[in-house]
Amino acid sequence: MGKFQRSKVAARSGGGSGAAPTYTVSDLLTQANQAVDRFEFELAHQFVMRALSMEPKNLVALEAAGSIEVELELFSEAREHFLECVKIQPNSGYSKFMYLGQLSEQLESISYFQQGVKLMMEERAAMPIDLTQGSDYLALSGKISSALCSMTDIYLTDCCFEPNAESQCESYLAQAMQIEPVTPEVYQTLASVRLSQQRVDEAKTALAQGLALWLGSDPTDEEGPTPDYETRLALVKLLLETGMFDEAFTVLNGLVEENDQVPDTLYLFGWANYIAAEEVDPSSPGAEEEKREQLENAREALNACVKLWHATESTDEPMLQHTQELLETIVQIIGPEVEQVEPEGGEIEYEDDEDEEMN
Repeated sequence: MGKFQRSKVAARSGGGSGAAPTYTVSDLLTQANQAVDRFEFELAHQFVMRALSMEPKNLVALEAAGSIEVELELFSEAREHFLECVKIQPNSGYSKFMYLGQLSEQLESISYFQQGVKLMMEERAAMPIDLTQGSDYLALSGKISSALCSMTDIYLTDCCFEPNAESQCESYLAQAMQIEPVTPEVYQTLASVRLSQQRVDEAKTALAQGLALWLGSDPTDEEGPTPDYETRLALVKLLLETGMFDEAFTVLNGLVEENDQVPDTLYLFGWANYIAAEEVDPSSPGAEEEKREQLENAREALNACVKLWHATESTDEPMLQHTQELLETIVQIIGPEVEQVEPEGGEIEYEDDEDEEMN
């Protein structure tokens, strides 16, 4: 989340000897910025709400409140604050429209994204020619491209029955590729569109092109090309759907190494191993052992997924149901997971010598 620009209007409260400390809106927004830097979003929210109680129409405070509420998953409140921003400043400031695009649904979401893209395009066109290769220009191009990909995704899902859905997908993708042609997100979105059109080979080509842009780079480098965690999770689903198992496992291994406490990641890891077991050629040498190993890996990951699902209070019921169905099938084939025994030394051991790691 970006910094909030401090208001130049000072509103004071209290005064005199023994009165409560005097704060301006500027002071409160500074405190909110500092709290955000420490990831203390609830505290930051208190500061911006205090600022809004002093200046209810302060655009900086309104947008700050909305962005913090998104972090706190207070989506209804965030939407109201961004809508208030639009009322006050309808023809400039693209960020609020990008947020509203994410917080709205179907064609309403599209309309907000369109307005945001329009404003970003105008800002981009107004940049001096000597800045067209600068970091600000490139960052803005990336935001435009990402918004166009989001609009494409909406027509692929929520608005897929609109009569112009396919043509809109093609139009938005063409614009995204023209503005920012070498981003993984564009190729991933292109692959989704091609899969929806049953053009699997073209989807595979797009996925391979996208992977080539970032695979092997450092995921901890915020300025690097690696897509964010959620985008890579979505990528794994596409790779599995197109049968690109080696690539799927490569991405999954990176996700597990980065954070192995995400139920969705363990679910996909288990599902990928299950699919890989199904794909083993029974006539190949060592086929039975290979299939069993894949199923054991799947069982381990899926059991861990169920535990994490409950521990994190996930609400993804379909994922849990599919996980349990897969586990039931696997147990019928190779039996349940080996029970753990805790010896006197306190370290957990297994009843047999099996200590295999995930694939």
